[in-house]
Amino acid sequence: MLFNSFVFWGFFVIVLGLYGLLAHRWQNLFLLIASLFFYGWWDVRAGCEGRFIGLMLLVAFVNHGVALRIAACGDESVRKRWVALGLVFSLGVLGLFKYFDFFLVSFQSAFRSLGWDVPPWKLNLVLPLGISFYTFQALSYSIDVYRGRMAPAKRVLDFLLFVTLFPQLVAGPIERASHLLPQVERPRRMTWNGWSCGAWLCLLGLFKKIVVADTLAPLIEPIFRQPEACSSWTLLWALYGFSFQIYADFSGYSDIARGLASILGFDLMENFNQPYFSTNITEFWRRWHISLSTWLRDYLYIPLGGNRHGTGKTCWNLFLTMLLGGWWHGANWTFIVWGGLHGFYLVVHKLMLGGRKPVAPVASRWRLPASLLKGAATFHLVALTWIFFRAETLAAAWTYLAGIVSLRTEQCMVRAKAGPVWEMDADNVQSAAWLIAALWLLIDLPQYLSKDHVAHLRWTYPAKVAVLATLAIWLLTIRGGENVPFIYFQF
Repeated sequence: MLFNSFVFWGFFVIVLGLYGLLAHRWQNLFLLIASLFFYGWWDVRAGCEGRFIGLMLLVAFVNHGVALRIAACGDESVRKRWVALGLVFSLGVLGLFKYFDFFLVSFQSAFRSLGWDVPPWKLNLVLPLGISFYTFQALSYSIDVYRGRMAPAKRVLDFLLFVTLFPQLVAGPIERASHLLPQVERPRRMTWNGWSCGAWLCLLGLFKKIVVADTLAPLIEPIFRQPEACSSWTLLWALYGFSFQIYADFSGYSDIARGLASILGFDLMENFNQPYFSTNITEFWRRWHISLSTWLRDYLYIPLGGNRHGTGKTCWNLFLTMLLGGWWHGANWTFIVWGGLHGFYLVVHKLMLGGRKPVAPVASRWRLPASLLKGAATFHLVALTWIFFRAETLAAAWTYLAGIVSLRTEQCMVRAKAGPVWEMDADNVQSAAWLIAALWLLIDLPQYLSKDHVAHLRWTYPAKVAVLATLAIWLLTIRGGENVPFIYFQF
């Protein structure tokens, strides 16, 4: 079930109506059943006959059992063995479904390069929806219990709901048990403020996804698929377009997830905070996919040693964390290069700081021009890495990058994935520019200046209604018949 489908909103209306009639404990049981139904809808349609629901519940039960054993044991060596068991099992499940074929193909290619005749063979396992997200979420729970930061869940059903809560089940935010689990365990109240903020976040998310991301997608797809046929300007234009497409797509999902949760009385963590306003790469990663970047910091970077063992070790820990963070996105060398580039950027920025912490610039007449230059440089560094994120192979990424730097002016016609021959023209550029301007002026800039994602609700009544009407009418006008999956569903 997709958030941008009528089927989902019919499902949510039914869930909300019944949910409001129930007492707290029955609400939790009902939400757990609804969340399993939500996940099972994809499971059955993918031809998996509900098997992956069992896999998700198995990951949850194992981590809950590990946490109980850790909490009941006073022997540190035994506690370490239990937490190691949880890590090996959870990462083993993730590795089997997501990375086994990657390793297999890589080894086969290596052996062939040595002259050995190795027959091609893969498991071709279906990647369970949301496995990277719910595995990390369950793992953080057992690790936090081991670290003594929280006690195990009082009821196993509450923990299962924490793992499977449908608004954030498929693509996050990756919630921490210390934040979300207490909300599951205690009674919740649905309030007018929760409803209004939630509805507004849902509207913003749907606008980002349907109007911006889904309109940009078909303009960009043929260019990335046939970069050798495009001029340097066309390739650069498509790169800018994809930079905003993926931001609108993923932040749109996060907005809807937070909005749905707010309506139900939950508070999910912020996952995006206007990342393209960042003036350096460190700030970018404090604003982009916040739930993943903080997870990697707390459960990978700091355990590796963080910044406690000198500059060289700090830089290595930072680079390795981002390299593995890139690999988390998918079993492809393109994601490893993407993560490695971001790791390199972060290392260079840390060395440039020379041990100093980033500070806000002193107010002066040069502050705005300097910030704009830093922001433009940061955006272009990030956009460069999106080539590797978007390309299907390293060869395709290098072809795209070489096409940009070649400064070629020849432009051929390329064929869309499904449809007639497609040619870059001024109308496409203008359409994309209007969409990006609307995203920036109507949503991101007000949120950035006010440091509030529902800032529009504090505006005067005429201004608020004007923005709401503009977004709603644009959304209803452009709404098509096809429900396009969110980009991060593949991770």
